[in-house]
Amino acid sequence: MSSQSKLSLPEPAAQEPRPEQRASARLGTRLREAGILWREPAFQRWLAWIVVLALVAIDIAVVGRHTLVRYQAYRADAFDLGNMDQAVWNTLHGHPFRFTNRGLDWYGPPTRLGIHVEPLLLLIAPLYLLHSGPETLIVLQTVALALGALPLFALARRRLPALPFVGCVFVVAYLIAPQLLGEALWDFHAVALATPLLLWALWALDARRYGWFAVAALLAALTKEDVALSLIPLGLYIAVWRGRPRFGGAVIVLSLAWVACAFFIILPHFNGGASGGNNYWYRYAWLGTSPVAALDNILAHPWLPVAYVLGDPARRAYLTELLRTGGGFGLLAPVLWVCALPELAVNVLSAHEEQYSGFFQYNAVLLPYLLAAGVYGAGVWYRARAGAEATAGVTATNLPPAEHVVGQAGEGDWTALVRHAAREVGRAWSNLLGHVPIPMAVLGPLFVVWLLACALWNLSAADLRVSAFWNAGDAPSPQQAQVDALLARIPAGASVAATDSLNPHVSDRYDLYLMPDPLSYKAEWVALDINSAIPSSRDDDRRMYATMRTSGSYAEVGRVGSVILLHRVGPSPGAP
Repeated sequence: MSSQSKLSLPEPAAQEPRPEQRASARLGTRLREAGILWREPAFQRWLAWIVVLALVAIDIAVVGRHTLVRYQAYRADAFDLGNMDQAVWNTLHGHPFRFTNRGLDWYGPPTRLGIHVEPLLLLIAPLYLLHSGPETLIVLQTVALALGALPLFALARRRLPALPFVGCVFVVAYLIAPQLLGEALWDFHAVALATPLLLWALWALDARRYGWFAVAALLAALTKEDVALSLIPLGLYIAVWRGRPRFGGAVIVLSLAWVACAFFIILPHFNGGASGGNNYWYRYAWLGTSPVAALDNILAHPWLPVAYVLGDPARRAYLTELLRTGGGFGLLAPVLWVCALPELAVNVLSAHEEQYSGFFQYNAVLLPYLLAAGVYGAGVWYRARAGAEATAGVTATNLPPAEHVVGQAGEGDWTALVRHAAREVGRAWSNLLGHVPIPMAVLGPLFVVWLLACALWNLSAADLRVSAFWNAGDAPSPQQAQVDALLARIPAGASVAATDSLNPHVSDRYDLYLMPDPLSYKAEWVALDINSAIPSSRDDDRRMYATMRTSGSYAEVGRVGSVILLHRVGPSPGAP
């Protein structure tokens, strides 16, 4: 063997990684893959929809439970759960809109049409074939209100396509809004269904699905006589800004015709000659004895309504709460706010405190426009800032589409001139917002934080009202089952008089009276719980009960705690 040759030695074997090293490598790979996936717009959109659907399901379960428990525990009210249940029950049984509760501010004929015009009850009544009773109304309202989150999120997805989780926060702001919680927790009102219906209408309008818009807007108008007032400025928006003058004009004309029919024909015909032609005009009597007198007074003293509203701390607080709804972003795109002005005037000019409390069903028309305007405003700001950074050479991907208007009219048409002016104002406004020195990467988180802060601020401001109704649905009544069994002894077809909290539990019948209405003496059965009656009527309830007890015409059938059931066995002692 040559001396030049060398002995060939084997290469050392590679050292196998330890198990912990392999696990760490796998984890790192998965994290890198998750990071890549997270940055994918399609994945973000999918995850945002999952979050929204989860929020809707949680809201239905939690809010629905509290609302049902509040009713089942005898903490709901005759006005309005007993009223609405009897009206729907009678509608199904061939007596449309009939209800016979009287008291508080209604002593007119036994029909809802004297108080409110709510044709949607005709569509709700068949649901009583599945289950007859207030539970059906409560579940319907809870589910419908929660589902309003879907069109709101879909609208946010259109206006903020690069920020899907900002849309999720708009949904959170909607679901925890005290206005919405007030609609959901306090009994049932047909107008509450206008909230999700108007949100569907606004989404359909933005998506240019005009057929769906017409259906949703029509159903919303059928929930109450004044809902269509908001559709009049919306029709003007469609005609001018959306460039659909014929369709917008049709919305305006039909809305005006429906409102006029409801206020000047239907209500006066059925309300028994109420002052001002409306059963609730007494709430505005400070302006004048009738709507015409009020209008004359306002024209002569235009500062009067302004002084009335701004001079009251409660009304000012209500206005600031509405301003915070949707983060106040509606200031950047105030067109939809204009649609809320008719209902806002109805609330802030009323002497009825609940209308400007920021709670209850009186905000059913306001809430959709406030939140949709917030989505539009946030979209305007984001688009303006994205355009400014793109102009400055910053690469911006997945930007929202530029706002555009499809015109149908000629250049000489006045609508074209208005659209042109609106575009110029919008361009100037966008340039101003684009120069706000906030980087695009910060804008999304800023929207999230600000929206959540405003939503929680509103919720805390209404804490006392929200907690009062929320706590009423915390737990069943200790004697609930016994009271249920006692009231079950009332025959299905019998006429009944009941105090406030018992009234909605016996309201599936033709004749129902709310004590201390004198008509209560006509009832064959009487259910009393004076301790839970309206404080203002307890003394009258006690006097009526004393008359019944001493008349010899009533036999006590049973008693559970403070709940007493009487059966009339003799002539009415005090029937009118």
